[in-house]
Amino acid sequence: MNISLVFVLFRLFRYLSCSLTLCTNPLWIGKGNNGALRNGAPQSSHPRTACDLCGGAECDFILATPRLDGPLVRCRRCRLFYVQTQHDAQHPVSDGRDATAEMERLSARARELALVEPEVEESERPWRELAAEERITDLMRYVGRGRLLEVGASTGELLAAARGCFEATGVEADAASSLTARRRGLDCRCGTLGAMSFEDGSFDSAVMYHTIEHLESPRRALQEVSRILRPGGWLVIETPNIATLWYHLLGARWRQFIPDHRYFFTPETMGRLCDETGFEIAELRSVGKSMSLRLFASRVGRYSPHLGRMLASAGRRLGVEGRTLRLNLGDVMRLYAVKREYGTN
Repeated sequence: MNISLVFVLFRLFRYLSCSLTLCTNPLWIGKGNNGALRNGAPQSSHPRTACDLCGGAECDFILATPRLDGPLVRCRRCRLFYVQTQHDAQHPVSDGRDATAEMERLSARARELALVEPEVEESERPWRELAAEERITDLMRYVGRGRLLEVGASTGELLAAARGCFEATGVEADAASSLTARRRGLDCRCGTLGAMSFEDGSFDSAVMYHTIEHLESPRRALQEVSRILRPGGWLVIETPNIATLWYHLLGARWRQFIPDHRYFFTPETMGRLCDETGFEIAELRSVGKSMSLRLFASRVGRYSPHLGRMLASAGRRLGVEGRTLRLNLGDVMRLYAVKREYGTN
């Protein structure tokens, strides 16, 4: 790696390590037991919704930030973190058209907040393909053939990577993304999982990479996955892990806080969800991701826009913005779980 790039990265991490304790936004440091904010900030007017994991109605306020679609709360009974959204209570997502509209609304919010740069995301396809190949290789440690379902297939990179080994089908709620996948000759259905009406036990494996945190009801989704998987079939979930040092240090500036993330799991709450929907976890570990230096600079911009721009400019100047970085910050987990022969407990 170019020595100038090493210097830039060194300055970046030095900056981050010096600034982690300087997050002084009063909306994220307040935590109360009655749902109210400290420092005199008003209580949220969003309607209180029951916890999707345990059904509990009591929750503690954790933080509020424009980066989320409502206040972040934690269930008092099971300690699941979730976003209380007024939109869910008034307009439940019921089909593919509703899901597409909701995704467009939340994507627009992310762009308004400069959390996503569309031109950077567009250029990242080679690294998405690399990530898909890595995921298929990892999956084949447990299952290497049969019918595979991807929930949240996006534009089909993983479906394409799976073609040599699996009979792969995807479900994608965003109409434009699913159309892109179909134009690549892939079997990608547009809509929500619940609207597909797959037959019982019709798949050998199901994968959800950075999907479950977006869903209206993770519990209903895993119940449906359990129904359509054969006994002994495999489930793979990759999702942010809120039980991480980065969340505690960065608060509302944690990179996983974006408008379309609704649920934030820990290994414990994810374990309970799997257990209660008929799955036994075989492996759960932290995973990293391959990305371009260009995307890395964009993500740094979520913490510090100035630093993100500086890093992006340096990458362009040095001609290394297309270099591949492999990062594992410890705030994303991947689990492999097998469907129990006897169903739920």
